[in-house]
Amino acid sequence: MTSNRGRKRARPRVWPRVLVGVICAGVVLATLAMVLITYRPAGYRPPTATPDEAVNTYLTHELAPAFYNNVQIDAPFEVIVDQDKFNQLVADGRDLGWAWPVTLNGVTFSSPVVRFYEGRVALMGQVDVGIPIVVTIEARPELDDKGLLVLNLEKVKAGAVNVTRLAKSLCGQIMAAQAAQLEDSQWLRDLAGACLQNRPYDPRFPVPPCRKYIRLTGFDLIDHQLRLRFEPAGTMDRPAASHSRWP
Repeated sequence: MTSNRGRKRARPRVWPRVLVGVICAGVVLATLAMVLITYRPAGYRPPTATPDEAVNTYLTHELAPAFYNNVQIDAPFEVIVDQDKFNQLVADGRDLGWAWPVTLNGVTFSSPVVRFYEGRVALMGQVDVGIPIVVTIEARPELDDKGLLVLNLEKVKAGAVNVTRLAKSLCGQIMAAQAAQLEDSQWLRDLAGACLQNRPYDPRFPVPPCRKYIRLTGFDLIDHQLRLRFEPAGTMDRPAASHSRWP
């Protein structure tokens, strides 16, 4: 009688197939993650900086005169910000006192672009963490019934990936580190609270050349344009009187 043991067929080994499947799945996921993280939004078109010797006429001939001349009149006024001209001004950062790229806590940021939409604003920029990633921050700012500014930060995306919670945590750590180096850092704490916890804050800003303060009282966001409305809010030599809308 022939034993069945000798005729038993060898079972195919399953683990090599499983291993190949896992490797293939990992490659697909890694490729998909890379595509999503390196996604470049259609609206991200940073302008090319003008030559160093060129002067940005939007700042010298339009924005600055409209702003500073109105501040000295001591009356409510409006400033209109054109999206494309403003982005060129930002690209020519030297006119505002900085240069790109900017490195903070080991993270390099460059080529920022601001986009104005109906009721919302987006800030885009390239972050270099070994590979270039376009980060997009979207917000729907508003003034509440007390005249306080609420940024309403909605989302932060790295490429096409929503990283809002991670970005808020990292920004909180960076802002805390910077605040620790400043003696008077209340403005930075207010900004951090506005960005990270959506805390409302008083939009009262100093204008050092005029020795005055102004307060943002309203704004309109439309496609490619931002309209800002201000009113006088005291001088730097004398504290401003309590605002009528404040409790």
